Amino acid sequence: MNEERRRDRMTELAKSFPCLRDATGVSPWEPTELDRWAVSGVSHGERAAASFVLAVWDSSTEWGCGRFELMEALNVWPESHREPFLAWAKEPWWP
Repeated sequence: MNEERRRDRMTELAKSFPCLRDATGVSPWEPTELDRWAVSGVSHGERAAASFVLAVWDSSTEWGCGRFELMEALNVWPESHREPFLAWAKEPWWP
């Protein structure tokens, strides 16, 4: 997968979460900017969504928004956010 397609795919994944559709760093995909957005006073659920997509992008990076915690995310996400996560988990992919 070329770099442009990797970034487009990450934008698609991020936009599948309603709370991230207009987040900084989603379109175009810029993970550092999304991380900065996620630590700027967003809600717990928004931070969990950002930490998930950032973990898909690069789970070895120590993102400012913290590591993705599945049980925490499932506890705070509404159904509209669980659905895109479950779709990804059913057929996981990494760029």
